[in-house]
Amino acid sequence: MAKKKITITLDEHKVAEVERLVSASSRDEAASTSAWIEDAVTAKLAQAERAQRALDWLVDRAQTENPGEWDAALAAVKAADERHGFTRAEGKHAA
Repeated sequence: MAKKKITITLDEHKVAEVERLVSASSRDEAASTSAWIEDAVTAKLAQAERAQRALDWLVDRAQTENPGEWDAALAAVKAADERHGFTRAEGKHAA
């Protein structure tokens, strides 16, 4: 897979912590902060994918086993979102 170089901005405390973790976790002098960050991002993406699969399974089960309750719960969440001003663009939405 081709790699693309990106630039990220982290506060100095996070950079220091990453550098500390890189040096503590590696006996290899060639270990790099970039490789450590790539590994961390890869792990976080895998975790997010697993969580999404679990959520999809739970939603499917709820819709199948209790469609009336599901619809009522979804309507309640949507109403709460509207009261709090959450929008789809913020990634906080009920439907």
